Amino acid sequence: MKKKEVDEILQHISQKFEDDVPGIVKMLVRKKIDKFQSFDVESLPESLRICTVEELLEIVKKGLDSGKLKI
Repeated sequence: MKKKEVDEILQHISQKFEDDVPGIVKMLVRKKIDKFQSFDVESLPESLRICTVEELLEIVKKGLDSGKLKI
């Protein structure tokens, strides 16, 4: 992936995080960020490796709504 594309993705995520999230929530989320940073790509299941971003977002939304995903 090109640096410009990576920068665009990171900028979009940063913008969403800054715009839509109250300060107290940001503080709590930052405590969980370490878990994302420690993800080992090799340990991820094949199903997660091959799903699209759109599929992953839908899975996460449904998991949160149903209570199956607790983050």
